[in-house]
Amino acid sequence: MTEAMPRAADPRVDEILAIIARETGVEQAALRSDATIQDLGIASLDMAQTLFALESHFDVEIPVVADRAGAEFATVAELVTHVLATLDRPRPTTGNTAPGVIA
Repeated sequence: MTEAMPRAADPRVDEILAIIARETGVEQAALRSDATIQDLGIASLDMAQTLFALESHFDVEIPVVADRAGAEFATVAELVTHVLATLDRPRPTTGNTAPGVIA
């Protein structure tokens, strides 16, 4: 028997898993850390849609290999770890303030 995805470590994991489950149609309980995307039967189109949903939900751009559309993630843990790493990266600041204006 495999262990469930560690949830206590980061509350965002539950949000990520809920989005993956909703977008792929896979029961959230099946989204264990060592479960492979292939074994779960997640199609590449569903993975791409999942990545778009995660980006929209967290207002980030999740970097992936362009021609693989998320296929580079072998397991649920790899996908979750990648999303968390993206969320933890400092966001670039925008230069939307006028000269001389302190934001």
